[in-house]
Amino acid sequence: MLNSVICKVTGHRVNRRRVWHDAVDFRTTCDRCNIPLIRDDREGWRPFDNDRDLLEERKAHPHSA
Repeated sequence: MLNSVICKVTGHRVNRRRVWHDAVDFRTTCDRCNIPLIRDDREGWRPFDNDRDLLEERKAHPHSA
């Protein structure tokens, strides 16, 4: 909980060791609050939004079952 407050104030901490490409964009998770992040050309790294970012051409994480 405290980590999510820190992320709201200072921004998310990108886990660069776990970045992967889903055939459309680069994605990872925040090191602090563990929410999924997406790299946007205009906004940089931001939280993944299902309404805005969910596309059929996106592939699942390579290690997902």
